[in-house]
Amino acid sequence: MLWIAAAAVPALLILYFLKLRRREEVVPSTLLWKRAVLDLQVNAPFQRLRKNLLLLLQLMILAAAIFALARPVVESTLSQEKSVIILIDRSASMNTLEDDKTRLELAKEQAVRLVRSLNQSGSKWFRFAGIGEKTRAMVIAFSDRATVVSPFTTNTSDLIDLIERIEPTHSVTNMAEALELTEAYMTMPIEAGVNSTPITGEQESKVVLYSDGAIADAADIFLRHNTIEYISIGDTSDNVAITALTARRNYERPELVDTLLRIENFGPSEIKTDLSIYVDGRLRMVESITLSAGYDAALGDPTTRPSAPRARNSARSLSFSLTLEEAGLLEARLSRRDALRLDDRAYAVIPPPDRLRVLLVSKKNFFLESVFAGLPLEEVIYKTPEQYEALPDDELEKDGRSLYDVVVLDKHNTSRLPVGNYFFFGSVPLIEQIQTAGEVEGQELMWWDETHAILRNVELAYVHVASWLELDVPKSAQRLIEGPQGPVLLRYSKDARQYLILAFAIENSNWWSHQSFPVFMYNAIRFLGSESAGAETSSVRPGETLRVSLPIGSTEAKFVRPDDSTAIAAVDSGGVARYGGTDMVGVYRVENGIPGRDKFAVNLEDDWESNIAPRRNLRIGAEAVATGKAITTSSPEVWRWFVGAALLIAFIEWYIYNRRVLI
Repeated sequence: MLWIAAAAVPALLILYFLKLRRREEVVPSTLLWKRAVLDLQVNAPFQRLRKNLLLLLQLMILAAAIFALARPVVESTLSQEKSVIILIDRSASMNTLEDDKTRLELAKEQAVRLVRSLNQSGSKWFRFAGIGEKTRAMVIAFSDRATVVSPFTTNTSDLIDLIERIEPTHSVTNMAEALELTEAYMTMPIEAGVNSTPITGEQESKVVLYSDGAIADAADIFLRHNTIEYISIGDTSDNVAITALTARRNYERPELVDTLLRIENFGPSEIKTDLSIYVDGRLRMVESITLSAGYDAALGDPTTRPSAPRARNSARSLSFSLTLEEAGLLEARLSRRDALRLDDRAYAVIPPPDRLRVLLVSKKNFFLESVFAGLPLEEVIYKTPEQYEALPDDELEKDGRSLYDVVVLDKHNTSRLPVGNYFFFGSVPLIEQIQTAGEVEGQELMWWDETHAILRNVELAYVHVASWLELDVPKSAQRLIEGPQGPVLLRYSKDARQYLILAFAIENSNWWSHQSFPVFMYNAIRFLGSESAGAETSSVRPGETLRVSLPIGSTEAKFVRPDDSTAIAAVDSGGVARYGGTDMVGVYRVENGIPGRDKFAVNLEDDWESNIAPRRNLRIGAEAVATGKAITTSSPEVWRWFVGAALLIAFIEWYIYNRRVLI
């Protein structure tokens, strides 16, 4: 095609060489025919060309047209690679606004420009002649999870369309999975031809990472292939965030909601803002806050935070109590608008106040009854094991659920276990997963988990137990106290039932005489009876799974997302639905959920994502990643400029020709 276009240049010159065939006429004088004589001289074959502006302009038009047909491009450094893997970060920090575009939009623009530059370089002359091969490219988008947007392809138009469809998430960054996918595709055998030997892309693939560098797990990743080129996205660093919000009902006074939140300034200058607290959309309180600059240059590079030392007074914690007599939605809102909006608000779902009702199944245990008498419970019902087994169903359960927040069974094994929470002393639930294998005598407690809520502030160093049951439990059971031959206290959940099992009776030890025993009972009953006892968390981070209890008989749960879109999740045999599509910050609602427990909050609460200052240099594991340059032109193909130049010159040529004709 280009050779045909180039042949037009000599054709144009020949037109200026051609001699016109004229008819001879006899005239009386040639005085007025000087121009005709000049024309005869010009059209004489093989005569030297004279200076002609129109010819020059026409040659320029042809040259511009030829260059346009050649489709010249602005070539990137990756244009000659055999295969390219493009990684696009779409985590929460990539929602940061840079002027009128988000960082993700800028990253996608850069990726599109790179794809357009592939297979457009000068090497295509060789490919046209059958020599060489096209560059293959694939795209992986990642946040907390990695997704293959497109496998390897040479179809750049389809690849561009898929890149432009990448949607943002509000999740944290987890690059390990993206690199695992990258390495898998780099080492995957690829057929080079029908009868050829398979080749691998292990040494041929170049990886291009588009991100702002806010990658929390970068230091923990082992980089197998050091072929990554990092393109830093963004310039903005100003951001103030709510990095923590917890709200819990007071155990002694359930009508009070104890709230704790933390606000941090990640920007380079001091800020002043208002913090507003709303309950069910109504303003309850406003607090003015002043925070110093988020970092001090003397303390180090701010882009390495949160591992780097923080500037003094750049963060503030607030605690307060609100009176709330029923279930509600608490919202903390910063009035100051900055580049990242996701962390300017945080939510907490407050369950309805509920004083716990406890059923104690025991043959008159003085130690347990004394402890329960001192706990702030709504009601404690006492039943003997025989009475418990003989209770009518409507006095023990409703719609398949226990009528009691916690059922305590003292030395009584039972299989009568409606959905609920159970605390066993010296006994076990009669379920397949938990078995007894005799007794352990004369041994000491070896280890206990002091960090767990049940054993917080519980001292066991001087507790002696005469004997306890030797238990055979599944690996998924959480061991809280260990002896030489197995667990002594364990927590196990199955089919919407939660079991806390103490392998000995309290009177078979000296624990009843220690002050830590009432503390343990307080913690245990509070833990079992609280909202967290059923593993139902009212606030999670983006990407985590919601676990929701549904009314008995429900077969599916309908989730309404913060953007009002809906999703359906199946309900298991225990009446629990699990939903993992929490990729958006905000409040999720279950249309057919249990009233008062049908809302769930998803908050960012992540220092790495809120620290939006872009990292200009990136290290993955022990390796420094090469930093690349962004492509500045919106389109690497520049043939349009040559077409425009040809049209402009043609207009000039037309104008000059018409002026000569008129003259």
